[in-house]
Amino acid sequence: MNSGKILAAEYNHMPVLKLVGDVRVLMSSTIDNYFSSLYSKAILDAMIVDLTETTGIDSTALGLLAKMAIQLRNRFNVKPSIISTNPDITRILKGMSFDIIFDIVEEPLESEANFNELNHISEPEEVIKQKVIVAHQALMTLSADNKLEFQDLVSALKNN
Repeated sequence: MNSGKILAAEYNHMPVLKLVGDVRVLMSSTIDNYFSSLYSKAILDAMIVDLTETTGIDSTALGLLAKMAIQLRNRFNVKPSIISTNPDITRILKGMSFDIIFDIVEEPLESEANFNELNHISEPEEVIKQKVIVAHQALMTLSADNKLEFQDLVSALKNN
């Protein structure tokens, strides 16, 4: 699989996060840092996550997206959009109950935004482990199936 990268842009005055390639746990700090910068804004009317060039995405990255969507709803009353033109990725999103917290759009953006690649943030293993726990806890809040799927992982990480 392609190694992943994380891009950010503004599109029609909305922040857009684009995940490209294979998005995995080691990218979690970069994703989390980007979302933290959004939470400091006084006003945020919309948010787009573009997965049109995503070839793979692990549960930690999905959990961080879920955490972001939940926080945007709680802080700004915003339901972000997530764009996926890949039927396999869309199936994963729906299977994880992302349709509860995102508007899932299966068409690409009408015009290309001017994306910049975010710098990779590397953090100690313990920090990454905490992000993995938080990400999976966010997924667990979305459905009983997710809770069943990830509760053993979360328990094991907490006890290790």
